Amino acid sequence: MTIILYIVLGFAIGAVAGRFLLQQILKKQASDAQNKAKQLLKEAENEAEMLKKNKLLEAKEKFLQMKAEHEQDTQSRNNTITQRENGIKQKEQSLHQRLETINRKEQELDNSKKNVDKQTELLRKKQDELELLKEQRSKQLEAIVGISAEEAKNQLIENLKEEARSK
Repeated sequence: MTIILYIVLGFAIGAVAGRFLLQQILKKQASDAQNKAKQLLKEAENEAEMLKKNKLLEAKEKFLQMKAEHEQDTQSRNNTITQRENGIKQKEQSLHQRLETINRKEQELDNSKKNVDKQTELLRKKQDELELLKEQRSKQLEAIVGISAEEAKNQLIENLKEEARSK
């Protein structure tokens, strides 16, 4: 009978000790799982931050590239306009020389005057066309830009935030 009592007592002590060890193991596993979850969360946050920084850098690079292209295009158009203005100035100088020749030659006055009038009208038309081209160029530049650089940057940042949230 004492043996049975010792056996039952041994089982009882073993059950209590097993339960205690099981609780300790479960607490350790829960703690380890919690630490791992925190570490994964921190890694995910770091990765999201790096992704955000990379996207911002890419956006800035794209903006700078677009800005450089725009400046190059503007410079090219300005050069074209300058060349046209120089051409017009040369034509004006030519007209002045012709007018001096006309003043010296009374005999050719009527024929030369008609020629000068035609060329003056052509010059006015070309000046009108040049003014129209200048207005069109200004309107095109405004249409191309559409929004300010600050607005474009804010929109880009919001888009990147939404993209980071969706991932």
